[in-house]
Amino acid sequence: MRRSYFCLLIMTVCLALSLVACETADTAYHRYQDISEEGWQNRDTLVFHVDTIQRYGDYTSYLCLRTHPDYPYRYLSVTVSQTDTRGKSREQKTIRVEVRGKDGEQKGTGITYYVHEVPLFKRWLEPGDRVTVEVNHNMTREYMPGIMGVGVKLKR
Repeated sequence: MRRSYFCLLIMTVCLALSLVACETADTAYHRYQDISEEGWQNRDTLVFHVDTIQRYGDYTSYLCLRTHPDYPYRYLSVTVSQTDTRGKSREQKTIRVEVRGKDGEQKGTGITYYVHEVPLFKRWLEPGDRVTVEVNHNMTREYMPGIMGVGVKLKR
């Protein structure tokens, strides 16, 4: 009886690890920059450098935000630009991230803080390519409270 439970436990752990491995194998880059407790200043441009792409493929970049429940607004307006080192492409867009729903409930996943991931750009990249992503907030307040971290993920 114990042996069958032990075998079932081992199989469950192996399955869980294989699912995590598939998720991380396709993630070429995932970094956050912490924001000070004062808030994200509107003049602060956060820059993310993806050093070197290892494999050919279509890659999608994502804006990743960590918000605290005391974030005062429903949306966060952000400008994101992405440039590759070959200079063939510079893309820019302004997006609105819904932090809270109409009912005031937090969007995203989490308990203490909430994680939001928004797809940005999709493009073909080759080994050796480098990508730079710059992020600014467009809100009228000088310091945006409740933003704990801003990140970028690049996934194949």
